[in-house]
Order: sequence, then structure tokens, then C-alpha cells
Amino acid sequence: MAISQEKIIADCPFRQTLDVLEGKWKFAIIHSLLRHGTMRFKVLERDVEGITSRMLIKELKLLEAHGIVSRQAFATVPPTVEYSLTECGQSLEPVIQAIQAWGIQNRAVINQSKSRKAARKTPAAD
Repeated sequence: MAISQEKIIADCPFRQTLDVLEGKWKFAIIHSLLRHGTMRFKVLERDVEGITSRMLIKELKLLEAHGIVSRQAFATVPPTVEYSLTECGQSLEPVIQAIQAWGIQNRAVINQSKSRKAARKTPAAD
């Protein structure tokens, strides 16, 4: 009996983690919450540079569904909502620190690559 590729992926902790943390914004959201602790929605939106309200709502819902972020709503006018990392979310701190350290260590290579890419996009001067 052959094991399906989907079953292999479903049982792989690495793939499961990638599925939970995939996308452009999740690490930035987690990084902000690690740095600042509990945050209101608008403060978090300002801190995660470049994210739209709609995308932040979507990503927070996904992170909440996976037990990474907790949401607390207060019965105020206007409604107040605060987000914080769960214990599971806080356990990602060493991962975030490792990614940041890698970025610092390889900043020159990354910037050089960006420069080459930008140069290729610029039309050649005659």
C-alpha cells in the first residue's frame, strides 16, 4: 500500500509549520507583538509597515485560528480590540531572533543582490 504525498506532507512537522507561518506578513506581525507585547489593532497596523487593514485582519484571524495570537475584544464605543501572543506564539521568539541574526549576518549579500536586480530593471542608457 503506497503512502500518498499529501499524507507525508501532513505528517511532516516542518511542512506543518510552514503552512501555519506562510506568507509575507505573519513573521512581521509576530515580530511586532514580540517587541511591543499586547497591541491594539491600529497600533499594530502602523507598526507592520506596508500592510493593509484587510490583510492584517485576515492574517490575525489565521494566526488566532492556529493558536499563535489571542484576541481580546472590549465592550467600548468604539469597540476596542487587543492582540497578544499566546504561549505558543511566544515560543517563536528564538525563531524570529535567528531570522533577524541571519539578516544582519547576510545584509551585504542581500543588498548586493537587490542592487543587481534593480540594475537589470533599469533601461540601458544610449
